[in-house]
Amino acid sequence: MPPPESHSGKTAVCISTTFTTLAGIIVLLRIYTRFFLVRCAGIEDYAIIFAMLCSIGLTIAIATQAHYGMGHHIAELEDSDMINSLKAFWGSLIMYYLALGTTKSSILLQYNRVFQTKKFRLTCNLVLLAVIVYSIWTVFGSIFACYPIKAFWTKERATCIDQFAMWFTNAGINILTDLVIIILPMPVIRRLNLAKKQKGALIGIFAVGGFVCIVSILRLQSLISISNSWDPTYDNPPAATWSSVETNVGIICSCLPCLRPLVAKFFPKVFASYQGTSTGPLPRSTAYGQRSAAWRSVNLEPIGSNTRVETEEDGIHVMTTVKVSVELEDKDMEKRERQVGFADMLESSRIESRRGREESNASTETLVPSKGKL
Repeated sequence: MPPPESHSGKTAVCISTTFTTLAGIIVLLRIYTRFFLVRCAGIEDYAIIFAMLCSIGLTIAIATQAHYGMGHHIAELEDSDMINSLKAFWGSLIMYYLALGTTKSSILLQYNRVFQTKKFRLTCNLVLLAVIVYSIWTVFGSIFACYPIKAFWTKERATCIDQFAMWFTNAGINILTDLVIIILPMPVIRRLNLAKKQKGALIGIFAVGGFVCIVSILRLQSLISISNSWDPTYDNPPAATWSSVETNVGIICSCLPCLRPLVAKFFPKVFASYQGTSTGPLPRSTAYGQRSAAWRSVNLEPIGSNTRVETEEDGIHVMTTVKVSVELEDKDMEKRERQVGFADMLESSRIESRRGREESNASTETLVPSKGKL
């Protein structure tokens, strides 16, 4: 017969349930936006759905731990309750690391979709590879923490990893990867040719992930407390709570940049100040994130590229600036129209930069007439 839930156990369950519910609502909004509104779902969306399922599993595991004695003194628990509580704790570790790994991977995959420079994408892919390797290690390290596996909860004689050393190592790497993911897009955003208000909004939304780092540090502090405890079931609720909060806040932060088209649909005035550029009107996005017809004839090119052609006319060397316009195929056009959200801002910056170069070239270029036409 499990003991009645303690106040700390109930608190952990309530907080975990609240944050999981909030994250679930945000994920549902993301699903509606990406799958039905803009119809441009990618692998990063499926990754965050999996992370959300793992977060739900984590909350269930925390509730199970509370049911079987988490928050109570270990001396008050019967052996059967202790075993069931440790089983749930073992399951919570797996759900926690799976949720973290897929959330980080989803964010990095989203970076790859939005930022198109080769150097950035190479760096992003290297970080993604490191996150995947780290996630595999943490998940399998949790599953096979003891051999045989059941020794984790039965405490029979077995070969086990130093769990506290593994937890602290994983927590340190977790915080480090969080910082890298936050800092990674900042240099690219700073170089964009955007208005200060627009650039500030971009940096702010990406930097909101810094709150995840704060939560990770708070969770690390709770791990320090439980590692020095002689009464782990009594001292475990704070660590369980922060684990759930960290997981769900990470999911929420990864979803926020994807919700811009949804907000623009119902609150179009929110992004009114971000439409167009200071050098002249640009094709505007509709409330659904689709571009106007004028956008279709624009050929996007990377910042820093030049479209100049050298020709020979009547023996006179002429440098001519050529404006290239490529009509997209219907399918490519439709795909372009679905690239919404922050990709719109980045592409607007590229167009503005290209227009600035063309205007500069037009003002400084001198055409030399051929001899036969003098």
